[in-house]
Amino acid sequence: MKKKWVLESGQISEISRSKVYFEQLVEFHWLYYAELAFQRNKIREQIKEALREKANPFEFLKWQRIVRYKYSLKPLSALGSLSEPGGRFNVGQLDPIRYPMFAALYVAGDKGTALAEVLGRDHSDGPLSPEELALAKPDSISALSVSGQLDSVLDIRDRTNLARFVNLIRDFKISPYLRRTAKQLRFPLNLVTTAHQLGMVLEGKNWRNWPMVYDVPAVPQIFGGLVMNAGIEGILYESSITERECLAIFPQNFHNSTSFIQLDDPVPSTDVITRIDSSNFRDFI
Repeated sequence: MKKKWVLESGQISEISRSKVYFEQLVEFHWLYYAELAFQRNKIREQIKEALREKANPFEFLKWQRIVRYKYSLKPLSALGSLSEPGGRFNVGQLDPIRYPMFAALYVAGDKGTALAEVLGRDHSDGPLSPEELALAKPDSISALSVSGQLDSVLDIRDRTNLARFVNLIRDFKISPYLRRTAKQLRFPLNLVTTAHQLGMVLEGKNWRNWPMVYDVPAVPQIFGGLVMNAGIEGILYESSITERECLAIFPQNFHNSTSFIQLDDPVPSTDVITRIDSSNFRDFI
């Protein structure tokens, strides 16, 4: 006798209710985003100053950059980061009218972390490490050694660098309407009130949920936009997978800067551009 397995059950009417509920959640997330964006915009200059104050020069030597094989002739291009939903600290093709896109170039301190960030998973299942899981994936990739020097980088691994920014946003208000809606939808409204909380969210594992499900930028993506708009050239952070250092770079801020990124090794073709600096950064974003 063959066994029968029930994979899913329910009523037809539940499909319609679920669809309505999901549409309400999507609208709620947009309103939530808009309310906080309005309040951030009112103090945008103070936010820029708070972030710039904690930015410092940063040099990295023989770090690793992983690109998918189709980008191998343009390994320093940040255009791949614009694919939906973008990267941890940049906004991709979600909804360009509502959320302006901006690119970022990502590197990591070691090859295992770079691989895990691009091809890996948020956690390890079984005996394999995230790096081993990344190596097991069939995707064609190119791994490159890169070095560089940036004039201004915000290190969010040091939570004290976020304190002044958090002090500016900790008293943001949520409208009574949005609070009532959140209660009806059973969605928790938890605004960040400490630098430690913000750091945990910025380096958290599930940042893709909001852009992928609700078409709204995630908190790290919003923060990345604030840092980029402040003229800062990079964000130094810890990988949520390997807990090692990673760097999101904003080449669009290389104008009038001495900053650069370059490949460390000889290239197979003269068509490959080996360095980004103030003279050519526009070609990479």
